[in-house]
Amino acid sequence: MFLSLLKDKPFLRATAVLIGTMVGVGVFGIPFSFAKAGFWIGLSFLLGVGAITLLLDLMYGEVVLRTHKVHQLVGYTEAYLGTFWKRLIFFSIILNTYAALLAYIIIAGDFLNNIFAPVFYSSSSTFSIWFFVIASFLILFGIRTVSWVELVLACMFIVIIFLIFGFGIPKIELANYSFSNPELWFLPYGVLLFAFGGLSSIPIQRQLLVNEEYKFKRSIFTAVTVVGVLYFIFAFAVLGISGETTSSDAISGLVDFMGSRIIFLGSLFGVLAISTSYLMLGTAMLEIFHLDYEISRKWSWLLVIIPPLVLFLGGLRNFIDVISLAGAVAVGLEAFILIFVFCT
Repeated sequence: MFLSLLKDKPFLRATAVLIGTMVGVGVFGIPFSFAKAGFWIGLSFLLGVGAITLLLDLMYGEVVLRTHKVHQLVGYTEAYLGTFWKRLIFFSIILNTYAALLAYIIIAGDFLNNIFAPVFYSSSSTFSIWFFVIASFLILFGIRTVSWVELVLACMFIVIIFLIFGFGIPKIELANYSFSNPELWFLPYGVLLFAFGGLSSIPIQRQLLVNEEYKFKRSIFTAVTVVGVLYFIFAFAVLGISGETTSSDAISGLVDFMGSRIIFLGSLFGVLAISTSYLMLGTAMLEIFHLDYEISRKWSWLLVIIPPLVLFLGGLRNFIDVISLAGAVAVGLEAFILIFVFCT
């Protein structure tokens, strides 16, 4: 069964789409939240939020399957709940997406600068612009091009995770897993909720599995499980190495323990994770404008890429502020409305 799934290209592409959407910038906050709250508390939240994510994704998948017309979450909300709820969830989604896209542009410049600094020097802002240009044109190419890129990047991302884990094994201290701080016990919840966010890719999965709908829910289950395992491995390795000194971006705190090579590996890992999420978030937002608001594809593309670029060029480049805004209320609000859509 497992080997047959590995040979099933539509299944792999659909699964990679959801994995690529979930694995993004949020993953870098997981080890830090585990370090502050305690490893076992964090692991409990990882299992709990992972289960909640799986349930919500399966609920959304059921909504997608039972609705004949293709939409994104905004369109499904209008079809089942009406105009007011459509406007509410659209505000939530667009705020979350633009903030996330901007955050990806900002941090991509830092990661690319770490990777290419030994070869040639350029500012992080310049690398951010190059990242924006390349990723934005990939979005314009369409779902099928993006889905293949997703598959390649998802595979490379998994390789990087295990390389970091492999290099870090000799540095792991078991004592780092015994620390806990009851005052910050709830910290991993918000971080993990943002890190597991991937609702926007569910309709795209459905399109990639046309005439093979029986694989749809299995693809969702596989993607959420793989992401949960990857998050556990990453948090286990980083926390085991750096302990209470784990940094908020997970990578910089490892330098004193593993040397400069972790800068390159961690930055490459970051670029892969950010690229997959940028591509899928951008594609999903393009479909909201194009399918749900019937705006032409080219104008929809411009509506996706211009706002975060303008904000970046306007000087909004504080990564922490931007990502805090992206994860504030939007994910919870979307989940709340999705439950109503499913039950209608």
